[in-house]
Amino acid sequence: MLSMALVAASTRLCALTLLTVAVALTIAPPLAFPQPTPGSAAPFKAVGNEPNWTLDVGAGRLLLLTDDGKTRTALPLPPVTRIEGGRRYEARSDAHTLSVTILDRVCPDSMTGMPRPATVEVTLDGRLLKGCGGDSTALLRGGPWAVETVRDRPLVFLDAKKNKPPVQTTIVMTFDSAGRLGGTTSCNTYTSSYVLSGEGLTITMPIASSRPCQSQVMVQEAAFLETLRAVQRFEIAADGALVLVASEGGTITARRQQERVP
Repeated sequence: MLSMALVAASTRLCALTLLTVAVALTIAPPLAFPQPTPGSAAPFKAVGNEPNWTLDVGAGRLLLLTDDGKTRTALPLPPVTRIEGGRRYEARSDAHTLSVTILDRVCPDSMTGMPRPATVEVTLDGRLLKGCGGDSTALLRGGPWAVETVRDRPLVFLDAKKNKPPVQTTIVMTFDSAGRLGGTTSCNTYTSSYVLSGEGLTITMPIASSRPCQSQVMVQEAAFLETLRAVQRFEIAADGALVLVASEGGTITARRQQERVP
């Protein structure tokens, strides 16, 4: 009888708990999530040369500095207009008319050659300014890169099992948001760090594991790691390939791993 009483008490307690939860869910107000405000936009910066100018989009305004920073034009940020391959802002005041067109097309800086993810055209009172915009590191991040060539040589093939075609080796690079670079060399794993500045791309000495592999794979690995540590800049080719350019002229070319053609 004692056990039956315990069971009954436990059943009543569970029912009471469920009722309490149901009431709480009924009367609790819905969670409020922040909503975008009109005229808001993710921060974006563009620059141009000859003449030098900079544009900041965000914080509720368009801010354009021209004539080496001597002339400042600030207008409230208008609603964005989506266009094919990008977006546009059209702003007006009693004194100025400002149009900003941002195209999602890689743009090499006309002075440094540093690629940026967007091509930008700014028209201020009929004066056209051309330049590049966005964060260059966004072109490196976003997923693994599958290496295609090292010092202009395609990756080596290894003999497979009988009646099977040779299998090409793989080298992978991943640039993360914390400034780390790592991946595999077909034989070993490696890790390094990178810094992107106005002067170019710097990669520290890669540290790799020490697993022995076939001789041709080891030679390829050594060439890759030596070239990687000598990288000074990068380019994005017209077909989307990443080209790392080293100080002695050697290059590493790679493509987003999901884009690689078998």
